[in-house]
Amino acid sequence: MSEHPNMIRADEAQVLLLDKLLQQMTNLSKQVQENTVLVREQIPMGIVEPLNVDVTTENKVLSPPFDRKWFSISIVNDGPNNCFVIVNTELSNTNPHEVEVNGTFEVDMGAPKIKDILLYCVTGTASLRIRGVR
Repeated sequence: MSEHPNMIRADEAQVLLLDKLLQQMTNLSKQVQENTVLVREQIPMGIVEPLNVDVTTENKVLSPPFDRKWFSISIVNDGPNNCFVIVNTELSNTNPHEVEVNGTFEVDMGAPKIKDILLYCVTGTASLRIRGVR
C-alpha cells in the first residue's frame, strides 16, 4: 500500500493516459472522416446540364436532377420577351431578377447550393438556354 492515498502506480497512470489518448484519436479520426465528406461535397463534379426551356406567364420551377444541387447556373434569354428568375425559391426573397431579351443571368454560389429556380414572364413567352453545373 502506498504512503500517499491520492497517488496511483506508474503502470496504472500509463493505462489511463493511453486510454485517454485512444479516445482522443478515435474522436479525431471521426472528425477527419466527416470533414473529408464535406470537402468532397464542395468539389464540383464537372457535370454541365444544358436545358432548353420555354417560359410563359405561368410559374415554372426547375430543379437539378437526382436531388443534387447546382454550383452555378447560366441563363440566356433568346426572347421574344423578358423573363424573371428567382433562385432557391424557399430561401430567396420575392424580388426576381429580370433577364432581358438577349441578356444573360449568371449565379455562382461556389458550393452546391442551388436547389431550384423559378422562371416566368409577365407577358408572352421566352425561350431560355440554361446551363446548370454540378
